[in-house]
Amino acid sequence: MFLLNLKGNSMLVLRRVIGEEIIITVGDEKIVVKLVDTIGVNHARLGFTASRNVRIDRKEIHDAIMETGFNPEAKPELKTVVRIGERLPGELMRRKPQ
Repeated sequence: MFLLNLKGNSMLVLRRVIGEEIIITVGDEKIVVKLVDTIGVNHARLGFTASRNVRIDRKEIHDAIMETGFNPEAKPELKTVVRIGERLPGELMRRKPQ
């Protein structure tokens, strides 16, 4: 374990092996981060456990939401969800709604 100082903020750096967890507590909320798998040298697969009211996004998704002013709490219309689904890979997602 060690601390890095980046742009005035400190970053705690931890080493974990597959199956080990880190717990983040903010107020009454708890987020459990588990190292699920490693892929080669530079990739890790993480699992997150948190209550439904805790939003967890990849940084690029979070940045896009902040940039566009998109309201993450709003529920999209079904047509929007279907259009997004049509762009996803996989036979199930290519089926047209009936």
